[in-house]
Amino acid sequence: MMGPRNVGLYFGSFNPIHMGHLIIANHMAQSTDLDEVWLVVTPQSPHKAKGALIAFADRMQMVRLAISDNPALSATDVEANLPEPHYTAATMRHLRGAHPELVFSIIIGEDNFETLHTWKDHEELLREHRFLVYPRRTPDVPSPALDGQAVPLNHPHVEHCNAPMISISSTYLRQAILANQDIRYLLPDKVLHYIGSNHLYED
Repeated sequence: MMGPRNVGLYFGSFNPIHMGHLIIANHMAQSTDLDEVWLVVTPQSPHKAKGALIAFADRMQMVRLAISDNPALSATDVEANLPEPHYTAATMRHLRGAHPELVFSIIIGEDNFETLHTWKDHEELLREHRFLVYPRRTPDVPSPALDGQAVPLNHPHVEHCNAPMISISSTYLRQAILANQDIRYLLPDKVLHYIGSNHLYED
């Protein structure tokens, strides 16, 4: 008898998806006990200002193009069909109900892990799911002063993964495109072609 499949969920706006995202997702799929990784494209994060994102359909298509040759990675638009705001806890309740045959883990960067205790219903998330935390370098950015007790590093449902650190920023890529700079090698050729063909991020 086979056990339940282990699925890692990598949430993001992917605005646009780049090599840093893909390296993390693939590392988690290949170097942990996960059977596959789903990239969850978020229509609008409750932690980000509205108007900062291009169309969800474009971001979704870029993710699909980026992972099209990797059977260990999948893209999901599950949050597009859920009511706003798109809190992770609400999405996970939906996924647990829709896929009782799967065991979900949440993939998160160290920077987001530091603020996990401020997320809505974070205690439920920690109780129901494992968190796979990857290192993330954020140079010259001080840690925010936050109220509440941070989640301890040795929490039993938290696993720290020695994944590669790739310091590529979607913000940098958007600014570089606007400045007509060459960004080859920072994101897949298929994504670069899609951005150019559709004149995304140009103005």
